[in-house]
This record gives sequence, C-alpha cells and structure tokens, in this order.
Amino acid sequence: MKLKKITSLTMLLSMFAMTYTGIILFITPPGRVANWANWELLALTKEQYGQIHSVFMVLFIIATILHVFYNWKLMTSYMKNKAKQLIVFTKEMLVSIILFLLFWMGTVYEISPFSNFLNFGGEIKDSWEKEYGTAPYSHAELSSLKSFTKKLGFDLEKSKEILISNGLIFQEEQSLSQIAKINKVSPKFVYDLLKVNFEKAGLKIVELTGLGKKKVKDVAITLELTEEEFILKLKALGIEAKANDKFKTVAEKYDLGPMDIMEKLGYKKPE
Repeated sequence: MKLKKITSLTMLLSMFAMTYTGIILFITPPGRVANWANWELLALTKEQYGQIHSVFMVLFIIATILHVFYNWKLMTSYMKNKAKQLIVFTKEMLVSIILFLLFWMGTVYEISPFSNFLNFGGEIKDSWEKEYGTAPYSHAELSSLKSFTKKLGFDLEKSKEILISNGLIFQEEQSLSQIAKINKVSPKFVYDLLKVNFEKAGLKIVELTGLGKKKVKDVAITLELTEEEFILKLKALGIEAKANDKFKTVAEKYDLGPMDIMEKLGYKKPE
C-alpha cells in the first residue's frame, strides 16, 4: 500500500462526508426546534450531523497537509514562470486570492448573490419552525416537569394525571428531555399533551421563542392576529412595520429587542 494514494483517497472520502453533512446542516431546523421536536434525518440528530462534520473536517485537514507534502513539487510548479522561477503571485494565484476574498467579503457583508444564498437557507430553516412549532421558552426541554409546569402556570398534579392517563412514565424532577427519551417521544409531544388539556380548561398559551427570526406577518400568526391587527398594535406604540419586515430588524430601529415590544403589548415570557 502507498501512503500517497491512501492520503488522496482519504481526502476524497472526507470531502464527500463534509459536503453531505454541510448540506444537511445548512437546511436543518434551528437548535431550539431540532431539540424540541427530536428532529432526525436518516436516524441521525442535528447534533450528530454537527459532530460528524467536525470530525471529518479534522481528518480532511490532516489529509490535506499530507497531500501538500507529497505533492509539494507539483504545487510549487503552479507558481513558476516559463523560466522556472518561483513567483508566488502568478496570475493563477491572484485569481485564486480574488475568488477567496470575494467569497469571504461577500458572506461577511451580505452582498448578493451570497446574501441570497444565505437567505434561502434561512427560509428553509424557518419552514421547519412553522412545521414543528417552538418551545414556550428557551431550552424548555431542559426544565424539570415541576419547573416547566410552574413557569407555564400549569397545575402540577393535574399535569401528572394527564401524562399518566396517556401512558407516560416519568418523575416530576426529570427534565422534559429525559421524560421524552424514556417514553420514546419528543419534548414537544409531552408539552402538546399538557397544552391541549389546559387550553380546553381556558388557559391561553403563546410561544414567544424565536420571534427575532420571524417576519412581522409570522409573529402575527403566532399571536393569532391578522397582519393588519398586529401592525396597528405596533403603530399604536409608535413603531412602523411592514408584513415582510424581520421583527428583529423592526425592533432594532427603535433601540428595542423583540421581547421589549412584546412586553409593551402586554405579553410576558415565562420566567
């Protein structure tokens, strides 16, 4: 076996792995949605895709270093003129540098078409949120059942009765994630069981996570308002907004955060 051939083939396979996992990570739901809904693709979670991507990145870097070592003469030949003199900034090198800077600066400063590409990815991620919904507050899946019900104003004993009647095994000190894992469901499933029953009893629940990433019209849907009603409510606070504006961008124009506006409207996030 030749180490040079192994190096090149390892680079190729690592590139395939990184390309695949990179595409998946580009379109996966945000962490708050993936963790809440136990999102998986081909039996792998978002976290696992991230871990695979990182590990193969290390393998690719090592293989690349070895590849450069084994092909140093060939690499340096790309930077030589017809007289065989080494010139670092050849035409080809300058074009490569320009391409590198173009992609770097285009991404950092959100210049089209790079911004269009990133926005496309953002829209895909947002679509997952519409499909799976969001937690009632950040990292709700890490809260114990006792803490979770307290934050949402759910009666703990009634909550336990609901879960028991649906065949779930749990302890009140366990987190929603632990309860979900034991019962092979998602934290969202546990929450939905409780939410449906308490809403029937007249308790109103509004999920206020991830508002900054939503458009004004999507925030209106979350609040069960029409676009016009929500925009009028914002206008009453002296805030001008359009349906397709990002809610975070609107808030920042007035030196506010999304939750600052929600509190002014009378909504309160669970403590």
